[in-house]
Amino acid sequence: MSRLLGLLGMAFFAAFSSAALTGCGGPGGLATIPAPPGGEYRVNTGDTLKITVQDLDAASGDYTVDDSGTISLPMVKQIEVRGLTFREIGSKVEDQYRSAGILNAPVVNVQPAALRPFYVLGEVNRPGEFTYRQGMTVLAAISAAGGYTYRADSGEVEVTRNIDGREVVGKADETTLVMPGDRIRVYERWF
Repeated sequence: MSRLLGLLGMAFFAAFSSAALTGCGGPGGLATIPAPPGGEYRVNTGDTLKITVQDLDAASGDYTVDDSGTISLPMVKQIEVRGLTFREIGSKVEDQYRSAGILNAPVVNVQPAALRPFYVLGEVNRPGEFTYRQGMTVLAAISAAGGYTYRADSGEVEVTRNIDGREVVGKADETTLVMPGDRIRVYERWF
């Protein structure tokens, strides 16, 4: 009986030690989050676009992509923009004004006004929602959230990202690029 208790005690100690060494609350068992797709940024729901239509001031302004993936412009109604680049949106808006007979040779400029925010949760000093800037890394995102707390596991974080319409959860390090809408979770270290 004492041999059995000894074996059980050793098994428990081994399991506890293994869990503690791997930081059992962290993203250790997750695959690495896929890198953002290369190329130009593709617009999604919640992004705000600054659209300038030359010779048509009534159409120039900021437009937020709604849940259906569209923006609503004066005189041409709704235009589907989700998944398009800024350049593709500009061409689509030009086509709409040309085909509606409003402008013969429209010139449209589309720029990001405000891309979807990202979120930092967990062991940071100021968790919350933050403004996205292109080229941000996880380290820059954590810095925006006031940095790590003294309890934080700073080796890896968990990132939840929308990829092709579905949520993907994976681990990341401080050099991983952040995308608009990402949720970054910093876990507590165990010792």
